[in-house]
Amino acid sequence: WLFHRGSLEDRRYGALVLEKGRDSAGSVIQVSSVHKMGETVTSGGTSCNLVRNLLSVLAVCVAIGVGVGFSFLGEGKTDPNLGKVTIVQMACVICFGINLIAFIPAALFRTEKFYDLTGSVTYLTAVSYSFGAGLESSSDNSRKIVATVLTIIWALRLGSFLFLRVLRDGKDGRFDEIKVNPFRFSVAWALQGLWVFLTAFGVYVANASSKTPPMWGVDYLGIAVWVIGFAIEVISDRQKSIWRANPENKGKFIEYGLWYYSRHPNMFGECVLWTGQFILCASTFSGMQWAAAFSPVFVFLLIFFVSGVTMLEERADEK
Repeated sequence: WLFHRGSLEDRRYGALVLEKGRDSAGSVIQVSSVHKMGETVTSGGTSCNLVRNLLSVLAVCVAIGVGVGFSFLGEGKTDPNLGKVTIVQMACVICFGINLIAFIPAALFRTEKFYDLTGSVTYLTAVSYSFGAGLESSSDNSRKIVATVLTIIWALRLGSFLFLRVLRDGKDGRFDEIKVNPFRFSVAWALQGLWVFLTAFGVYVANASSKTPPMWGVDYLGIAVWVIGFAIEVISDRQKSIWRANPENKGKFIEYGLWYYSRHPNMFGECVLWTGQFILCASTFSGMQWAAAFSPVFVFLLIFFVSGVTMLEERADEK
């Protein structure tokens, strides 16, 4: 229901339309239909659209609820300026707050052009905040520094790449069907808030942790895994950009370079690098903080079953 596919050709906003048709006897009749919220709604489809909108609201609430739940599992130090609020909890507020605020103008103008840029800004803000709030001059902060810097590098690279791509293409096809309905569009923004929080959850926990052992072999393994995943993602994106720049390849599915071995190597690289980030931060976890192990699992689930591969495969099959 979230990414329902349908025609956008005859949609209006807030218009009552009288359409002519014929009944079973062949007589000409008029059928009224209400075009609202970017959907074509007949009298029989009103309840269906209402259910979809309610499900969208529920999905937003669930996304926020999951994020808040994990923020309590993150435990760690409290923010020195916010009393009993932990650093991880505040990072959660930042992740959802930025995206839900950005959703307002996006819904008003029905645009997704700054969606990925907002995600990048959210990463930079939340990770930088957790690092600054959790920094201790008397502790070994090397792991916190490395984890934070790696996240910033990744966010700057991917955010700028996706933002420039949507400016070049004029739109992001993933949002064609949902940006016309603010209820369904809000789900994408709430999911991005959850995405930013859960993918970097291990980094927030590590930055907020009082447990700061010196870096050792496992940490360097995590860095190596991250570098491999990042390299796969960057190379894959570059190869696809070169492929798409050739007019002869329009309408074809890329089978060049890393894309010869995998349908979506860039997304595979994404899963690998967040796994490396988890390994790097793991030495700081204790108790319920091991919930951070769900971070790379969440990346895999969302990419391959919700917003990434599933949608791209449908569009590729249409080609």
